[in-house]
Amino acid sequence: MALTGNWLLIRRILTTALYQVLRLVFITVQSIFWQLNGTARKVREARLPHNYERSAQVLDVLLVHQFYGAQPTTIDSFICTHNRFEHPQYIIDNDNITLMIISDHDADIRRSFAARSCSSAGV
Repeated sequence: MALTGNWLLIRRILTTALYQVLRLVFITVQSIFWQLNGTARKVREARLPHNYERSAQVLDVLLVHQFYGAQPTTIDSFICTHNRFEHPQYIIDNDNITLMIISDHDADIRRSFAARSCSSAGV
């Protein structure tokens, strides 16, 4: 028997709540583990402008959840693990990789680095 109406809504609310709790626990444990094994430091360093060559973080997706199908996909829809860092060109060259997030913070760092590089080169 298929769920309809209010039961479908209740099911979606419950599964979303369970997913959010699972994601919160996972991210908390993951951040402690990353602090201990040095991954957190590598993530911070990858955001620095002079580390552009290794700034694209490759993540492995463990679980995906959305409240409804038409919902915009955000990083909160995924539970991921860190795999490695690559050159940003790696994203463009590989068809099986999706560019998900470029935050304003990361874009501002890249723009300011490019502006400093151009001004110091006399361009």
